Amino acid sequence: MRNADLKEKELTRAKNTAYRFLSYRPRSRAEIETKLRDKEFDETVVAAVLVDLARLGYVNDEQFARAWARGRVRLRGFGRRRIDQELKAKGVAPEIIGEAVAEVFGETSETETALQVAEKKLRTMQHLEPEARKRRLAGLLERKGYAFAVIREVLGALRKTL
Repeated sequence: MRNADLKEKELTRAKNTAYRFLSYRPRSRAEIETKLRDKEFDETVVAAVLVDLARLGYVNDEQFARAWARGRVRLRGFGRRRIDQELKAKGVAPEIIGEAVAEVFGETSETETALQVAEKKLRTMQHLEPEARKRRLAGLLERKGYAFAVIREVLGALRKTL
């Protein structure tokens, strides 16, 4: 009986740890799993907690990936490559990442988003030489995860204002 009580207590502690971790922001399944393993919970307990969280709807990698991608585009102006990289780091499966990124950039064009980011940054760079502005904008867009073709297109569209 004592061993069963200990297992139940450990399961409750693991669930509380997972709930606390989820209270800050949505998480991927892999993030929660890693967190619980770092806290040195037993593998069976980790698996049970993940099943329970999925059953309750707290862990859903598809929803997480869509929300993460949408937020990164809308709030940070990130491109495909950067979002793809971030979601991979969070342990989301490649096929889920592909669907989420395709859905987000189906709603808004990647070039339009990059153009908005560049125009906003350009307002703060009026004191620089045109070549420096162009170089810095290209670097910014590259760091934000835009493909070279998109960067070239944006710089071409902004040629007159550079």
